[in-house]
Amino acid sequence: MSGRRPALEAALAHLAAEARARYGLPLIRVRISPAGLVGSVGIPAQLTAVERIRAELWPEAQRRILVLAERRARVALHAEGSALRVRRRPGFPGGGEPELTTELLPGDPPAALVGAFPSHFLVRAPGEAVGWVERSATYRLGPAERRLEPGVDGAPEWEPGAVLEAALSQLGRPYVWGGTGSEGMDCSGLIWRSFLSVGVVLPRNSRAQRLLGTRLRRSELAPADLVAAVSLGPARRSHVALAISPEEVVHACSELMAVRREKLEDFERRYRVITIRRLPGAPGPSR
Repeated sequence: MSGRRPALEAALAHLAAEARARYGLPLIRVRISPAGLVGSVGIPAQLTAVERIRAELWPEAQRRILVLAERRARVALHAEGSALRVRRRPGFPGGGEPELTTELLPGDPPAALVGAFPSHFLVRAPGEAVGWVERSATYRLGPAERRLEPGVDGAPEWEPGAVLEAALSQLGRPYVWGGTGSEGMDCSGLIWRSFLSVGVVLPRNSRAQRLLGTRLRRSELAPADLVAAVSLGPARRSHVALAISPEEVVHACSELMAVRREKLEDFERRYRVITIRRLPGAPGPSR
C-alpha cells in the first residue's frame, strides 16, 4: 500500500475538493486506515466515485463509508405554514436560487434529516428525493416517521377515480420544475401528488415512476395508468402522464408550461410513449 498511498490520497483529496466546489460544504470525508477506507460521503453518487478510486488504486482494501443520504434518521422536517422547498444544491447569498428537487406542503409526510451543516440541512424527502433545505426555512422539527419507501407494493387498495380527481383538480396550474403544488408542478410532481392523495408514496422522478407496477399493452390502457414517454425534441427529456381514458391523458407539460388535459394522439405529437404501467392496488381489468 505504501507506494500507492500518495496517489490514493491525491485522488480522494481531488474528489473532496470537487464536492466542496459544487456544494460549498465538506460532503466527502474519507481517510485511509490500515485496512482500507473509512469515513462518510453525502450522496450515493459520491460513494460510487470513491469505489472507482478504490478499485483502481487499492482493490483489496476494505470499505466502511457512511452515505449520509441513506442513513436512518431520528429527526424530520415538517412543512409548516408554507411549502418546504428541497433544492438540488445548497443556496448561498448572491448565488441565486438553486433548482428545486421537490417540495413538501403542510400535511405532507416529512423530510428525514440525514445531515446537518452550518447553513443547510441535507434531507431525504418522501419518494427518495435527496436535497438541501436552508436552516432559515420555515419548518417544524419532529420525530422521523417510518421510512416511506418509494413504490406501491403492499400499499392499500386505491381508487383510480380518486387519483384522477386529484390530478384533474390541478388543470391550468403552471409547470414548475421540481414543484408539487405550491406554485405549480412538474410531470412527476403531478403524479406524485395525485397518488399521495390516496396514501400511496411514489418515487419523485419520472424515470423511477416508469419502472413501477406491471407493463401493459396499449389496448389495455385504463384510467389512472401511467403513460411514460420521452420528448421528441433533441433534449429527449423523460416525461410521464396519467391516463384519463384509453384516448386521453392529463399531464404537467413543460412545452405548454401548464397542467393540461389532452387527447393521446395530440400528446404523441410531442412525446414518444415508451411504456404504460399499472400500479398495484388498483382494481382489476374490469375497471
